[in-house]
Amino acid sequence: MDPMHMEAIETALSIENRSLSFYRGAASKVTDENTRRIFELLAKEEAEHVEYLCRLFDGNRDERVGSSGLQDMLSEPGYRELFDSVDSNTNETGALRIALREEQACIERYTDFAQTIREPRIRDVFIRLLNETGKHSELISEEYMRIMHMVDRTDQDVFVRE
Repeated sequence: MDPMHMEAIETALSIENRSLSFYRGAASKVTDENTRRIFELLAKEEAEHVEYLCRLFDGNRDERVGSSGLQDMLSEPGYRELFDSVDSNTNETGALRIALREEQACIERYTDFAQTIREPRIRDVFIRLLNETGKHSELISEEYMRIMHMVDRTDQDVFVRE
């Protein structure tokens, strides 16, 4: 694999590992069981992304996954801000707002990769991650609308901009 493409995959793996650490850490901070389940479900989805990216490498999965965990995630200002916004009293709606912000940040990163990488096999990796992250974002939005008793997406404009 071309070194530039390898670097893109390594970056994606780093993003997914940080997201995984974020959701696991957030789940451990909250006391509400439903909120914890939301974060645990999102962590499970991120773990699947990590596994997918690891299969692209010939190396040992253990060398690439979670080596720095929570500390690595907290070294990124955006993740630190999100993580600091979670506390033991975070409820379901708060968790969904936080999760949507995290997913939207990943969508931005993967969109950049998908638009700039020309090699089809590598670009397809980012398109797949982009599509799956978009699905996560959509599910989070739908759950938020359900909890908030919103009628349709026009009610959600305030949520997305926060």
